[in-house]
Amino acid sequence: MMKAVRCFGFGRQHRLVDDMKMPAPGPGEVLVRVDASGICAADRAMWDATGPWQLNFPFTPGHEFTGTVIELGEGAGERHGVKLGDRAVAELNVTLGNDFFRQRGLYHLADRMEVIGATRDGGWAQYMIYPADAVVHKVPDAVSDRAACYAEPLANAIHGVQRADIQFEDVVVVSGAGPIGMGMLQAARLKTPRKLVLVNPGAEKRALGLKLGADLAFHPDDPQLRTAIADLTGGRGADVFLEASGQTQAFQAGLELVRKRGTLVVFGVYKKKAEVDLNVFGEFKELNILGGHLAPFTYAVALDLMARGLIDGDACVTHVYPLEDFAEALDRKPADGEVQIKVILDPRL
Repeated sequence: MMKAVRCFGFGRQHRLVDDMKMPAPGPGEVLVRVDASGICAADRAMWDATGPWQLNFPFTPGHEFTGTVIELGEGAGERHGVKLGDRAVAELNVTLGNDFFRQRGLYHLADRMEVIGATRDGGWAQYMIYPADAVVHKVPDAVSDRAACYAEPLANAIHGVQRADIQFEDVVVVSGAGPIGMGMLQAARLKTPRKLVLVNPGAEKRALGLKLGADLAFHPDDPQLRTAIADLTGGRGADVFLEASGQTQAFQAGLELVRKRGTLVVFGVYKKKAEVDLNVFGEFKELNILGGHLAPFTYAVALDLMARGLIDGDACVTHVYPLEDFAEALDRKPADGEVQIKVILDPRL
């Protein structure tokens, strides 16, 4: 038997179950002991019933996780390239079939998809199954369990940065200093843009962002933000705006701050609809508006960049709780002067 957090419905309908049957791996499946599992903004949206999804209950949440392999189903070792004792992460989206999108390498957009931590049981448990059709990655020795747990949001962040196609001379703005925003900041720095600007309300996160690679950091309401971007660009506006805050007003600010023919990448789950003048997209600026979703082909990149010390995953995991304290972890708000980025659960505690 094992402990697991089960979600029985949206709106604080989570319960800790301490007598759940431990899963057994079938053919091609991997059983892991969960070493760490993160709490995402999407998990909080389920907790406070603000998410836009329709799901079947109950299930075990947790789509950011890392675990140690303790049992392999028939053929699983060869299928996934892992052995007993290896640490490994699995990509959260398990795509099925061979539809239009998978044929074009867009497996993260496949029409038939299951999601670990939503339609399949996830990592808020002592043990979990990596499905046979999952994409599994070994965790390098140089990457801690905490950083490995951060691989999923970092992989998302890298996908967003890749979508932006940052050039050497670009002035790049990152909006939001949460897990994805801090990942975008560090990944964008590796693209060596001319200037990298972080926008975030909290002063402590702005200070950390400066340590992690930002050249400048501003509160979104600081008038010096617009002055600085105008000075850097001869009044044109930023070349790239990476929106990772999940705030509609930040998207609207991006439309104002980005230059003509600039690129705005939208990567977040938004709780409010934005009202914008569509003329900004075409008539006035001819903008490149790009969405970002999940992390195709970027988990391995995320793990490698952390293993090489080029991205600091440990700095982005700021709080750790045992499974029993999941409700406190979900409700957690940063105290004055405190940096809170990624909150994780450690079932071993």
